[in-house]
Parts: sequence; structure tokens; C-alpha cells
Amino acid sequence: MAQTPRMSLALTLPEILIDIFDLLEPHRPTLAAAIRVNRQWFASGTDVLWRGALCEALAKVPGHRRQVYASKITSISFYGEDEVAYHSCFENLQFSRLRKIVLDVHHQRRPGAPEWYPIQQYLQPPLEEFAFFGGYLDDLFLEHMLNTCFRLRSIMLHNPRRSISAEAFCGFITRCTWLTNMEFSYRMEHLISDELVLHLAKRTTLLNLVLGKIISMQILRQISRNVVEPFKALRSLHISITALAVPLLVPLVKHITSLRLEVEDSDDSAHILQLISRLADLRFLSLSFAAHTELSTEDLLSLRALSKLEQLSINADCSGDAAAVTAFNPGFSNSDFDSLCSALHCLRRIDFNVMCNMSAAALKSLQRYHPLLEECSLPLIFDMHALGLDKRRRVMFPELRLLDVGAFRPPPAFSHRRRAGWIRPAAHVFAALMRRRFPKLEELYVQSDDSYSTDVVDAFETSMGR
Repeated sequence: MAQTPRMSLALTLPEILIDIFDLLEPHRPTLAAAIRVNRQWFASGTDVLWRGALCEALAKVPGHRRQVYASKITSISFYGEDEVAYHSCFENLQFSRLRKIVLDVHHQRRPGAPEWYPIQQYLQPPLEEFAFFGGYLDDLFLEHMLNTCFRLRSIMLHNPRRSISAEAFCGFITRCTWLTNMEFSYRMEHLISDELVLHLAKRTTLLNLVLGKIISMQILRQISRNVVEPFKALRSLHISITALAVPLLVPLVKHITSLRLEVEDSDDSAHILQLISRLADLRFLSLSFAAHTELSTEDLLSLRALSKLEQLSINADCSGDAAAVTAFNPGFSNSDFDSLCSALHCLRRIDFNVMCNMSAAALKSLQRYHPLLEECSLPLIFDMHALGLDKRRRVMFPELRLLDVGAFRPPPAFSHRRRAGWIRPAAHVFAALMRRRFPKLEELYVQSDDSYSTDVVDAFETSMGR
């Protein structure tokens, strides 16, 4: 069919060309060929081709041509010392469309390597997300960001050394009123003052907050007394806290849907779960205990109130060697786990690393109430024979992608029809059976280091071609 003038015109309009090239983006060779057709296609096609380009690709462009492509990049990331070296090459470029940048400088600095790298060129008015992991920032950089990046919505800072003062940092956050997502975790204690936390509680547009410092009971009491609607818009919170401070925190964050708590002690931790169960809108809950913690059956069953929960994680902090979360007194059993599962109607991911009296039969409860489970971590002995998986033909979890268990128990030996004696199915037979029962399983982990369990994991990895 011959092209009409209108059809020809359509293929010159940038807004139409961009949509067409968006469809070609997954097939990069075709897109690369299309941009060579004419100048108009080149302009629109390279907008798509370069918007998420690697910094290495930009560095390979001849210096006199780099600005052409730098102005098309909307997202760029730098990782490690080798890529950090590109900053000097890009120092005089204008990244006029840049919306997201990741600067990961966590590395062991080589002797003689510079401590500071030019990165102000990435602070452009369209910037919306800024992530910085390790390196040198100063007060002047924050001031420049404040005065330039009026669309900035998300900031993530980890270990910016000691080059920023607490006063300047608090002033920057206070005046940068358009931020809705803030993550300040690793080595940020010196910058997270009580004054800053009090200010954050007053923010009416803050949606997501991560603070890498233990929040004191004193500042929580101050927030409760002085802030009328604390954390009014907050939906996601990740903080470290003492057990005694949890009763003060919960009433301040009544509307959150995602909570990640790192509990730093075990003092009066018995009723933490019962307090948290009052947060009825929770969809994600992660509890990590740095000290040995004993939970009661009543505590764990209180989580039944969280009927909207999609992901549940209860763990001991892996950095604490002596830490463990247990529920032996009184014992949390299979029937208790069944009761809990029956109330969590939306559950898709569970990481229940609580040492208790449960057996592999707990998986049957998950299958009964959550057949579409995607991730499962339970510290139990996985006994495929006891579960009847060696006999059943139906898929058990059709959507399961990750399974992490305490150990695998070898199936019992059985009599071979053609020769006398008893044989035990090899690990690769076990692994193959698991792939049939969990057809989408991609990751398999085991906490025990016994030979059979590790053989099963190795056999699974081999069957996946890894």
C-alpha cells in the first residue's frame, strides 16, 4: 500500500516516533538500524536509545560528540572506583534531561586516588531521584542541590563521610520541602539529630522514611506532645528502635502500610507483636531482633489482625551471633501456624525464621490458604515423603520462586523391583521432584550444612543450568 501524505507526515512527528521507538527498545539492533534512516529518526531514536545509557558508553563517545548524547540521558548510574573516574570526563557536560542518578562510591580507595570527584554537573532542574553511597559530599553541594533541583522527590544517602555538618544537613532537609522519599541509613548517625526527626514528624507530604539511627524514647515523647498529626502522609517506615520505645511509636504511625523495625534489645519485647497488630493497614511487615527474643503463641497469633498483609518477615539480626527468635514456651505449633495463615488472606511472601515446634507439615497450611505463594523461608526440616510430594502428581505451589528451609531430610529407602536390597533416591532425584512440584522455583537455599541438604541444592542448581 502506497503511503499517503498524512502517513508520511506522521512518521516525522517526534511524539509519534517516540512511541514507535519505545516499542523497539527491547530489540536494540532494530532500533539502532532505524535511527540511521534519516535525521529526524536519528533525533527521536537516540532519545530512546540513550535515555538509560551506561556511563561507560558515554565515555567511549568522542569528546566533541558527548554533549549530544549527555543531553538525552534521563537515568545514569556509577558503580565502583573504575566508573567514578568518568566524572572528570563529564565535568563540563550538561545532563539537561537527567531525572535519576546513582553514585555508588563504596570502595577501598587506591593510594593516591582523589577523595573528591566532580559531580555537580548531574544536579539539573529535572532531577527527581538522587542516590549516593559512600564518598565525599559537603555543605556547598547540598546548597547547590537545594537551589537547583526543585523537582527532587527522592534522596538516598549512605556514608557521606564527615564532610557534611549536622546543622547544614538539617537545614537542607527543612528547606527542601518537596522531598517525599528519604533514606538515610548506613553511617548517618552523626547527621540524624533529634531536631531533624522532630521536623520529619511534622512533614505533611513525607511518604517513605528510612533512618539508620536508634530513635530515642525522648524524641518519640516529644513528637507525641508537640505534633498534632505526626507523620501524616507516611506510608513506609524503616528504623532501629528499642523494645521499650515501640509503644510510643505505634500511635504515631497509624496509617503506614509498610513497616521494617530493627529491635536493638530484648527488654520488654514480649508484647511488640501485639502492639504492631494494631496497624491494620500494614501490607509489609519485617521484624529483626538483635538480641535473643522469646515470643509467645499469643504474640504470634496477634498478627492475625493484619488481614491485608502481603509480606511477613520475622528474623534474628544476622549481625548478632547470639541472636535467635524462639517460640518454645509455650510452644508455637503446626495448628497455631495454620490459624495464623488462615487469617492472612493476602500473603504472598513469608520469611518466618522463628525457632519453634513446627514441622514440614506447616507447608500444607501455606498450600491450603496461600497456593499462590511466591517466596517462602521457614527454618524447618523439609520432608518430602511426609508431605506426600513423592506420591502426588499435582503442583504444590505454582508461583513459588524462592524456597529457603532449615534442611532436607532424605526420603526413606525403598525396595527395588529388579534387584534385592534397599536404595535411597539420590539428591538429583529429590531436586527434580521439587522442580515438578514447584515449576517456577528459581532460588533454593538451605540453612543446614549437612551433606545431603547441600547435595540437593547443588543438584537443583545444576538442573537450572547454573
